[in-house]
Amino acid sequence: MSVNKSALKSPPDVVYEFLWEDGLLVALLGISSMVGTIRTTDNAFILNTSIWDLVTSAGIIPLIISSTMAGLPNCGQACCAFIGFLNLFSLLQSLLSCALIAFNRYVHVVLSLATYKRLFGPVKAFLWVVGSWVTGTLVMFPAMSGIYGSLGWDAHVQICQLSHEDPASVLFFKNVVLSMYWAVVFTISAFYARIYLHVRKSTMAIGQHLGHSPQQVSLQAVKRTKHMFYIFFTFLTLTCPNVVINYVDFYATLLPKAVFFTSSALYILNTAVNPIIYTWTLKEFWQGFKSMVRCRRHIVPNPQAGQPAVQTPVRVINVLSRSGVSNRVAPSEPSVDTSEINT
Repeated sequence: MSVNKSALKSPPDVVYEFLWEDGLLVALLGISSMVGTIRTTDNAFILNTSIWDLVTSAGIIPLIISSTMAGLPNCGQACCAFIGFLNLFSLLQSLLSCALIAFNRYVHVVLSLATYKRLFGPVKAFLWVVGSWVTGTLVMFPAMSGIYGSLGWDAHVQICQLSHEDPASVLFFKNVVLSMYWAVVFTISAFYARIYLHVRKSTMAIGQHLGHSPQQVSLQAVKRTKHMFYIFFTFLTLTCPNVVINYVDFYATLLPKAVFFTSSALYILNTAVNPIIYTWTLKEFWQGFKSMVRCRRHIVPNPQAGQPAVQTPVRVINVLSRSGVSNRVAPSEPSVDTSEINT
């Protein structure tokens, strides 16, 4: 049965134009990260994902699509191998960033504040990100060095990723990349499941009128964690089909090519949907983005010497929400200048 090649090439080509427009939004979000309102630990991990979304949408995907349409690597074998590295490395970085966010939320919600301060901070957040880069490089090292698989042109699916000429490439993809993918996904799921059980237990304790409990969780922390879960769930939904299909039919000999193009289009949409989720769920990104566009920052000036600072009256709400979490968020979201942490 013959297949219309032009029809098969249309799905990623349709996504291509949208990605360039969305790539600009990713870049603007990256610049807006310099605004002080979003310099927080978990947002640092989101920024790491945003950087690789920008690299993917503005560099990797256009080159991959042009090579696929031409039927051969149009920038040379060395360039194709580098694109293949960036393609897999960006996937690993998005995955590891989701893991860091889940671990950050787990420590913040379930464990003590002292533990959170000991593990996360402005400098330590940077070290966590550097650690994810080092981990991704180590995972890719066997294919980079040719020890276990090799990077390059895959003639079966016509994409710059893993070379089809090396029989170990498929083993590297299945045994290393995909094994790490599923291991990290299950770990992230375990973190969020533990957070859910902890919040549920806190809800039951409050519902039984046991008074204030050390297990009580702030409403702000729960909402923040829910937004971070949206990012992970979207990433999993859009990347999982492509991962499963490549595991089942790596050489694209069993399934129709239309299935590969559909899963690839979903995978590509991940880099386009992420910035929309950031601005929708995280008001810090949206506020920073608006401040950058307006070319000004809303900074409260420090009181001058000899003048007392104006204190804003605080209303204390002693009513527990029906969701089982507290509306008081004083100690759970500590403000940070340079030595403390702000999540």
